Amino acid sequence: MKGKWFGKKTVILGALVIALGAAVYVNYAFASDANGLPVSGSKTTGTTAGTTSTTRNLGESTFVNAETSDYFAAARASRESARDEAVELIEDLLDDARLTDEIQQQVLQKTTALADAIAQEAAIEELVKAKGFADCVAYLTENGCQLVVKAEALTPEQNLQILDIVTSQASVAAQNVSIVAVK
Repeated sequence: MKGKWFGKKTVILGALVIALGAAVYVNYAFASDANGLPVSGSKTTGTTAGTTSTTRNLGESTFVNAETSDYFAAARASRESARDEAVELIEDLLDDARLTDEIQQQVLQKTTALADAIAQEAAIEELVKAKGFADCVAYLTENGCQLVVKAEALTPEQNLQILDIVTSQASVAAQNVSIVAVK
């Protein structure tokens, strides 16, 4: 008799969950490593004895020198590609008639969470653009939000406006929001 937890369905579900996690990680890696620069608003300062320390200020933005039209288009394409792969995996899972109701419910919950993240990112992007910024791309993760905004530099007031938009649209704590300015 097969074990309840180690059947073919469980192995397939585990593999698909790992693949979904990998797709989300790749998406996050592309978002946080644009042209080799960190997305976070942290900066490294020198200290005595040759050591360094990293400090972070709430609402601080980082300037990234990149081709903005190409950057925003590539970022959106990368995000959509990762999501398309995740949706395809979810659809394959849901089409498997051998799945138990419990596993199907878990898959549906993941699908709902993904759809919510997509809607929240779109709302954040549109509201930031409505504040007068030319373009932006938002990346929501379980742990926070990274936002890349097309601007020469951001004033503290602009950072706070963007921070307010993100925290009101998504369940993200202010300290987990990273804002990057791209010229």
